[in-house]
Amino acid sequence: MKQKILGRKINWWKWGLLLLLAINIGFIGVVTSRLIQPRESSSQKTVNQTASSVKVGTFTTHKEELNDTIAAFLSDYQSKDFSYQVYAASSSILFEGTYTLLGYEVPLYVYFEPLRLSNGAVQLKVTSFSVGTLSLPQKEVLQYIKSSYKLPDIVVVNPQKATITINLQNLKNDAGIYLKATSIDLVNDQFTFDIFKKKSASKR
Repeated sequence: MKQKILGRKINWWKWGLLLLLAINIGFIGVVTSRLIQPRESSSQKTVNQTASSVKVGTFTTHKEELNDTIAAFLSDYQSKDFSYQVYAASSSILFEGTYTLLGYEVPLYVYFEPLRLSNGAVQLKVTSFSVGTLSLPQKEVLQYIKSSYKLPDIVVVNPQKATITINLQNLKNDAGIYLKATSIDLVNDQFTFDIFKKKSASKR
């Protein structure tokens, strides 16, 4: 009888290995379930809730069409005392106006290099300028433009950095349409913009 009891002695190594195997299988199962668990539903829901606009198209234009559009847009910002033009030339963006000094008007030409910013805005960096025969610093010229000329709200003049930023993404209109620049190529005469429509515009 004693030998039968001894013959049924528990094999701790066997049960230990089985327990370890069960733990490993359970661990792998938990990790696998976490990995394959779909998370797009919640993240997509967040995106849908926070997105305020949708892309509705893209268009490409050239200097002639772009200059006509700019002229039409700036027509409401001209005044009897201060009128100006902004247009794309062969290798730069040009601001053309006048500089008033001691009651005399002097032709003012400011040349910019256009750059596309990551948020879709267009930044104009001063490359050179001409104020008749006057010798003036860039900062003073841009400060004069900022204080003397009527500019659209989307235009931000920074005399310290010698830049003008055109925030196309901040355009305001009844249709809720705004633009983002995607390509600005003066050399090849090609300008591309994405068109966006605000989702909340229909609720106004």
